[in-house]
Amino acid sequence: MVGEMIDVSILEGNIIELLSLLVDPEAMRSFGWPNYSVDMVLQSVLVKCGKEPFSQPHLGLAQRLRSNTKRLFSFIVDDQNALENLFSRRPVEQVGADSPMVGEGNVALKKQDLLRKALQVLNFRVDLLGEQPIGLRDDLTSGLGQRQTAAGLLTLVKSGRSRIHLNLRWRSQYLQVNIITTYGSFPEMQEQNIPIDIQTSKLLDWVISRRHCTKTWPQQITLIREKINSAIQDMPEHKGITKLLTGTYINYFHCLQIIEILKETEADTRSLFGRYGSQRMKDWQEVVRLYEKDNVYLAEACQILMRNVAYEIPGIKKSITKYEQVQHETEKKEAECVKNAQDFRDKYKSLSNQLGIDGKNIKSELTDLLGSLPEMYREVAQQAKKTKEASAFYRSFLGQIITNNSELTCLPVLQHIIEHGNTTVYEWRYGEAPLRIEEPVLFIEPEAADSTDDAIDFGDAAIDFGGSDVELETGDIDWGQIDMLPDAHEATIDFSTTEDAELEIVVQEAGIEGGVAKDNEALTMLDYHKTRNMFLDDLAELEAFLRQRSMEMQATSKESKMGFSFSQSHSGTEKSPQELEVMLSQVMSTLDAVNRPKLKNLALIRESPRYVDRVANSLQQHLRLADKMEGNRTILAERRRSAAAEQARLQPTLKKLIERTKELQVDIEKNISKKYNNRPVHITGGVTSL
Repeated sequence: MVGEMIDVSILEGNIIELLSLLVDPEAMRSFGWPNYSVDMVLQSVLVKCGKEPFSQPHLGLAQRLRSNTKRLFSFIVDDQNALENLFSRRPVEQVGADSPMVGEGNVALKKQDLLRKALQVLNFRVDLLGEQPIGLRDDLTSGLGQRQTAAGLLTLVKSGRSRIHLNLRWRSQYLQVNIITTYGSFPEMQEQNIPIDIQTSKLLDWVISRRHCTKTWPQQITLIREKINSAIQDMPEHKGITKLLTGTYINYFHCLQIIEILKETEADTRSLFGRYGSQRMKDWQEVVRLYEKDNVYLAEACQILMRNVAYEIPGIKKSITKYEQVQHETEKKEAECVKNAQDFRDKYKSLSNQLGIDGKNIKSELTDLLGSLPEMYREVAQQAKKTKEASAFYRSFLGQIITNNSELTCLPVLQHIIEHGNTTVYEWRYGEAPLRIEEPVLFIEPEAADSTDDAIDFGDAAIDFGGSDVELETGDIDWGQIDMLPDAHEATIDFSTTEDAELEIVVQEAGIEGGVAKDNEALTMLDYHKTRNMFLDDLAELEAFLRQRSMEMQATSKESKMGFSFSQSHSGTEKSPQELEVMLSQVMSTLDAVNRPKLKNLALIRESPRYVDRVANSLQQHLRLADKMEGNRTILAERRRSAAAEQARLQPTLKKLIERTKELQVDIEKNISKKYNNRPVHITGGVTSL
């Protein structure tokens, strides 16, 4: 084991000496180990102390400190006996620089200096972990000359950087010693082993400030670039040259590689004295010579490295991230477009089903549905006749309550439809059926058909709503014989009753041709919007009455009912709650029948042909939106494919640029190292994170 190879008994498990090794590796020489590495000593010490070896011993000193600082601090806290034994010794009061280091004083003196180094390590730990100093008492004199314990040491550690430094300066003055008198005269570390760390962002300024390059190097590089562009035009066919010149900014180090390749391709032009007669070789040698003058190549290489680290590589990474985000967003939007398109098509089918059409040719299908409107009106009229009992009950109720009911009109339209059915408006107004009906003509502009075979020819003919099949019944009205008087200025009709004469006057005053129903009067009661609205009002009025009476009848006492004598004096006309519920259900069924969406839409189409256009546009709008969503999905898919292609193109470029940048960093470090007697050079900063 490593612990058997190295004698670490001098440490006796004291972690303070171990910390001194970490702070100053040259301190090993004081223990007689000048030929061993720090890692070997640390491993042996930890094995001797019964501790586990440090993790990652192959790393550098700074990296090892970062990895094991927490463990070191735990060792200090655990090693209570060693610390108490250390501070229980009496410090040497006065030791000169030339005094011999022997006896107990020497041990105490050495321990005190090791304490200083231990506190330096702990201070370094504060820097690494970013711990904030904990303030203590400002009175420093209270602890002067007193013995320190392990707890006191921990207090000093926690006091922060400023307190540690003040305490160390006081102890240094009190003991009048330093590290030189403690360990003796140690040889200085060899200069070639001291590394040079250069920040990437300050690399160009560093080489200029050290006078390796001049500030006028950009003017010199212009001539070099011109010669490179000229030399590239005449190059031999070689895979190595092709690889170098492909997508790369040629710098000094590339020129050196090109010359090495030309030494092979132009070997036959070499003279006895080692010179080449090839113009290609001469051109590239001239380029290298200009590069090496005033170290222009070094300034250019530093600038390229800085630009790649600060701009080129982050820019490409940002572009790749952007393209990845575009792909993710477009995928989500594509899914939304597909979903929205399907929703619009489903909505189109749902609305078409509500109207009872297939949706292939909206206008023609809606026009065809108008033929079913008379049948739907007949169903409503049949349903309205079931409310006859409820209507009679309501009229009887009002007749009992209102004493002067000679001019009372109750549910006029509903009563007319119950008694006569869905007649024309003419018959409702004048009390007689018309002799002839001239229905208004409905013109609907057809849709533009896709082909001539599917086109619907509406022509100029009016839509037949079944009026030709209407049989007019005059009932028992006798028109009598019309006598024409030879000396009369106008013709008159002689009716047998006064009421007929008054009706004739009304017809003439209105300017209506006798017996002919035109325009709105030719429409049925439910087809004409005004009478249909009156019909709905009558049903609503009857519904409200039945609901009120039902609530009154459900009351627990007669006093809660309406205080009319109707319920007592005319108990024969009163209805039970069950009968009222039946009447109410019949009224509600009639309302539902007349308020069906399909019937209402067809009625609106019947009244206004422009409503057909609105319905058609409303339905087609869903299809247009669905097509628009499909178009957007196609555009998004193309955008996603384009982003994926750009990402695939940039990823190899980024990988190649990172490789070239790292190669350039190594070349720069080697060239700077040559100028400083081969000292190790490390370019820190952004390059290490590539």
